[in-house]
Amino acid sequence: MKEIRSVNRQRGVALAIALILLAVITVLSVFGAATGALDLRVSGNMQAAFDSFQQAEAGVAAVVTLSGTGPDPFTGIDDPDPMNGASGNPLGNLNDGAGSLDLNVILKVNAGTCPRSRLGFSADLIACDHYRVESTHTAADSRSKVDEGVVKSVIGSATL
Repeated sequence: MKEIRSVNRQRGVALAIALILLAVITVLSVFGAATGALDLRVSGNMQAAFDSFQQAEAGVAAVVTLSGTGPDPFTGIDDPDPMNGASGNPLGNLNDGAGSLDLNVILKVNAGTCPRSRLGFSADLIACDHYRVESTHTAADSRSKVDEGVVKSVIGSATL
């Protein structure tokens, strides 16, 4: 009788299975690393967009705040530099600095009607100037623009 040696015939099978498993694990690792890198880029872009929007919104808030506390940017004319004359720069603590904001105050309607009830007895004595405050933030990786409408009451001419 001949002796069957099954051990000699199966020596290459273990190596083949190990190589296949190694290839599968390598593909899964590369896919996981690529997915992680993409997620990191997406979250970085979202953070940059959020920061840019917040800084543009801070510019609008700073201009509106000047109306009651500093040099009034709402004087009946367009103002391309509403922070001119403010003591210190209220936007100096922004992440990208105050130079990353472009601020404009644009007069849209001069001495127009006010957004209030016309039933008051002084309705013809008070007029309103309507402005648009534009704030544009520009950074290396993002850009945001925020516009806000502002209405300022002014003493008008009596039509009595």
